Amino acid sequence: MCNWTISSNGTWLADNEASSEAINEASQYLDGQILLSVEVLPKDVKTVFRFDPGGELATWPYLDEGNRYEEQWLLYDYEAKKVRTLRGDGTWLCEPLDD
Repeated sequence: MCNWTISSNGTWLADNEASSEAINEASQYLDGQILLSVEVLPKDVKTVFRFDPGGELATWPYLDEGNRYEEQWLLYDYEAKKVRTLRGDGTWLCEPLDD
């Protein structure tokens, strides 16, 4: 529930308004890449996920205030049995995973 873009070494591959084909190709490009870093810019509630070998996924909230309470993303930590969430309003959640 957010805006997003996927790029490869700075070249746009797809975003949330792209065709299904472009989204599928960009998703397949990221599939299997190793997540190197996650940078959150609190002022804009923007997150940049950087992958090896050069993939990047950036997310930021929709402008509509009503959508600001929706999750932008969820990261599952199966080892710690927790899920971490960032909402569009900047709220962080860390909750236990259901068995």
